[in-house]
Amino acid sequence: MSRLVPNATFLILACLFALPVFAEAPFRAIEAGCDHAAHAIDVRVHGVRSDHGYVTFALYGDNPNDFLVKGKKIFQHRFSAKPGTMAFCILVPQSGTYAAAAYHDENGNTKLDKNWIGYPAEAFGVSNNPKMFLLPPSLDEAAFRVDDQGATVEITLQY
Repeated sequence: MSRLVPNATFLILACLFALPVFAEAPFRAIEAGCDHAAHAIDVRVHGVRSDHGYVTFALYGDNPNDFLVKGKKIFQHRFSAKPGTMAFCILVPQSGTYAAAAYHDENGNTKLDKNWIGYPAEAFGVSNNPKMFLLPPSLDEAAFRVDDQGATVEITLQY
């Protein structure tokens, strides 16, 4: 009987220490479709013109002051570029309003290159595909809702 108590204590402690290993990250990217997962964003990025570099996906929350501001994204993931339409799934921790941006980092330098006036020099697009001329779109133009049924987001890159 005396050996049973230390063994049970060891087992309980081992399980407690193992919990963080199995805990799911708050955001996760999967290079496949979402299959109707809860709180999932089924993303399609259209118009990738080559397999050079990466397609970088950035997710923003519902604060209009954070949208497209450097260092304010809540999640980012890079995928190896594939020509045509790329499909992937982003799992988010909870329902809410989000906005997304994607760009084709063809030179693979892990940043969005800009021209002399600050406009993207690499292919760029945002959720809902609002028209962009000289000003970036607002959060309202790019926002979408994620709920238990998830969401589908289409982004067309503009070269």
